[in-house]
Amino acid sequence: MKNPIATTNNGALTSIALAMNGIILYPMITLLRYPLVALLALRAAAITARDNYENGKPVLKGLRDAMNVARLEARTFLFLVREILKPILGTEYSELWNAIGLFGSLEMPQNVDELILLLEAVVAYLTVNPAVGAARNLTAADAQAVLDALKDARKAVIDQEDAMTNLLTIRDQKFAAVRKGLRGVFHELEDILDPLDPRWKAFGFNMPGADETPDVPTDIHAILIGPNAAAAKWGASARASHYRVWRRIIGVDAEPVTVGSPADLDFTLENLPAASTVEIYISAVNNGGESQLSEKITIVTH
Repeated sequence: MKNPIATTNNGALTSIALAMNGIILYPMITLLRYPLVALLALRAAAITARDNYENGKPVLKGLRDAMNVARLEARTFLFLVREILKPILGTEYSELWNAIGLFGSLEMPQNVDELILLLEAVVAYLTVNPAVGAARNLTAADAQAVLDALKDARKAVIDQEDAMTNLLTIRDQKFAAVRKGLRGVFHELEDILDPLDPRWKAFGFNMPGADETPDVPTDIHAILIGPNAAAAKWGASARASHYRVWRRIIGVDAEPVTVGSPADLDFTLENLPAASTVEIYISAVNNGGESQLSEKITIVTH
């Protein structure tokens, strides 16, 4: 039977925990390259890397929110600057407005980088023309403070985005090491355990010598053949050596219960209670395990 290594991170953590459990259950099985202490270290490093990455997400969101606040404050400030300068540069766009970074229209940009360029132009303009804003107590220093706040907010976001990229890389590396460790455990066990040794399962692996789990049975049919009996039939399942027949009496059984293990493709359910609704399921079995239960077939006894 195949033993694919889990592709999801949670699956890898579960698999390595099972491998560790096998080592604890069978201390006489000695793994030289991947003993318990090595697997513990791999699992701990992966969990730490995962948590560091996940913990960075709300930090990044908070910084992005703060940058958006700084962006809105910058636009509010620039709207004020525009209104103060209209008596000087005109209420409609002209090339005079190019001096403060407005080209082609008086519309304010939304983008942070464009706002920074506009604020830099406003700082330069107010530095050269301090009297323009004097009556409204508007100075180059005011514009510089708004500019610095927006730049700082943007830098904080960029730095955290870079940090998140690094944390993601580390997380993926640590989980790749976990998967490598799992493959290593499997290969070490190949030299120790027989392919059909049931102890494989204690380590979270399928028995390599076992057949693949059978397909779920399909084409299920059931009919009453008496007041208290029903005959069930189903189609053959790939890789099945035999089958299990399950029954659930509504109002009596909380879960399906097995009532037979035939090798053939039919089975008679006997001693069914009268005037009852009965659900019938079939599963397929081989030395590799058991399939899921089939779709239910429902009958009603007289």
